[in-house]
Amino acid sequence: MSSSHESSLPETVPQSSGGKVLISLAAAVIVLFGLSRISSIVGPVFLALVLTICVYPLKQRLIHRGIPVALATVSTILAVYAILAALVASLWVSAVQLTRLLPQYTSQITELGNDLRHFLHDTLGIGDEQVQTIINSVDLRVLLDAAYSLLGSVMNIGSGAVFLLLLLLFMSVDANYYPTILSSVQEKKASMVTALATFAKLSRSFMVMTTIFGAIVAALNLALLLILGVPGAGLWALLSFVCGFIPFIGFWISLVPVAIMALLSGGLPTLIGVLAFYGIINSLIQSVIQPKFVAGSVNLNMTLTFLSVIFWSALLGPLGALMAVPLSLFARAILVDSHPQAAWLRPFLGDIGEAKALLASRRASDKAAKSVKAEPAGK
Repeated sequence: MSSSHESSLPETVPQSSGGKVLISLAAAVIVLFGLSRISSIVGPVFLALVLTICVYPLKQRLIHRGIPVALATVSTILAVYAILAALVASLWVSAVQLTRLLPQYTSQITELGNDLRHFLHDTLGIGDEQVQTIINSVDLRVLLDAAYSLLGSVMNIGSGAVFLLLLLLFMSVDANYYPTILSSVQEKKASMVTALATFAKLSRSFMVMTTIFGAIVAALNLALLLILGVPGAGLWALLSFVCGFIPFIGFWISLVPVAIMALLSGGLPTLIGVLAFYGIINSLIQSVIQPKFVAGSVNLNMTLTFLSVIFWSALLGPLGALMAVPLSLFARAILVDSHPQAAWLRPFLGDIGEAKALLASRRASDKAAKSVKAEPAGK
């Protein structure tokens, strides 16, 4: 009886281990589903957290210069409020401008539709029914609906903005106690404190670098569009700045509407100029240089950075796309960095410092071995 019971024990171990894995996966799915259901709360909370992290060094500098803590806190809060107010005002003006611009190009859109109809029917030989379906999809009403939807979204920012502003106020005040709290927790949860400190540092680095690159791209775009006479140049420059916070995909989001407006306002030459400039300058900065700097500064590889945009945007919407990199950094800090036994996962997520050193050492060894082999032949 006992022997049969003992023989069955090894078989229950894999089942128990597999059961734990299934339970963990089920718990993860439930958590993610819950986050998606309250995305309107999670997104602003995390945005407020990241903004608080970004302005915290400014408050510390003010305090070190002898400014009272209360005054330094109020100054940083007002600075963030001013930035958010300017951004919301810019979005509002841009949305109103867009709704006024589009109806002015009704005749151009009709003409483009006719040209497209002739090209599809006469040149490509597509049937009338299929051509009509394609032409109907290219309709001014689609663009107008998108514009009015954007305008409505900006109008609905009010309640969310109040929630965000209050969060920033409370987090900025509570941030005065965070260093003391972290130091008191250091003895019991040293790895967690280190992970959270690293998350704050990397998130701040990402936001600063992205802001710098976004401002450069927006300034270049604004100059080009003003030279070419594309209507709404400020709107498209602002769009390119905001989309700069979305790695890889943001460039294409900012390109499509300005390309349509360039075609409507200036025809094919203006469209070619915009596509050439965006294709060379913007893609070089936002799709090549910026991701490499961001990936290196935050220790996220390019694959994970791209997938994080898709994942968080599907989970939290547009704000998830904008905050994709900080959200991934936070998830990594909680799930990987705070657990020493999970350190082996870091190289797969982008922390490849040791891998680079090992690769450089191997290449140096191979080069030295080749030179040794080639030396007798040279003699």
